[in-house]
Amino acid sequence: MGGSRTSITDQLRAVKVGSEVDATKRTVQAAEKTEPPSSRQVDEKTNSLPSLPPVETFALPPELDPSNRLAYCEAAILHADRETELATERITQQYLLWVGEPYRLVRDEGLFREAGYETFDAWGRALNGRSGDHMNKIIRIAPVVRALSSLTRRQLKEQPLRPLTSVQREHGDDAVRECWRKAEAAGDLTERGLRTAAIELGYRTAPEPATPVPAPRTPPATLVSLDRLKRLAARDPERARTLCQSLRDEIDAIERGLAPQD
Repeated sequence: MGGSRTSITDQLRAVKVGSEVDATKRTVQAAEKTEPPSSRQVDEKTNSLPSLPPVETFALPPELDPSNRLAYCEAAILHADRETELATERITQQYLLWVGEPYRLVRDEGLFREAGYETFDAWGRALNGRSGDHMNKIIRIAPVVRALSSLTRRQLKEQPLRPLTSVQREHGDDAVRECWRKAEAAGDLTERGLRTAAIELGYRTAPEPATPVPAPRTPPATLVSLDRLKRLAARDPERARTLCQSLRDEIDAIERGLAPQD
């Protein structure tokens, strides 16, 4: 009698983990968690990290055939990629929330002078290698990250969120979340998408189109050299055509002046 085929996803979902598995049959071994000594000197000496979760390693179920072994490995790799991406986004968000306000206080209150530094930039570079420009960007973006922390942990980086800094400053957290939802619905959470959403909701004004500045007209007399004209043609064909026409006009005028008088 043929049995129903179980997918790799179902197999992964059905796998017992942790204390559910008999200790003699566990394939993922967790590092034993022990309470470290309270002494800071001992902690620094042993480099222990008591706050981190147990470390897990991968182990392949031995009963799988080669095809299923490959599928199991691929599923494990893709799962690790997704989990790593999510963890990176979470810690990026948390980092911005951790350091944004301390940076602002040190800058705005001039606290860096207490450590003997003349500038915010010099203090940051000495503390952890961060420039004043980098720290100022974090200061600007931290309120936006805080406003969005209840909605998402995706895309919470400085550059894509730039259009929302003025929205948060002038209209508040609710306006930031409204812009995010609109851009998300449009499928564009890039800097451009968030700026477009803010403009359409009336929280930002569209930039005025730049007025084209005409290129300065070079008198043809300064470009009578064929070599120079050839170089210009290679660099800027449109301008070279304009100059050629100007030269033709001037040459025609000269020729007309040379015509024999009746």
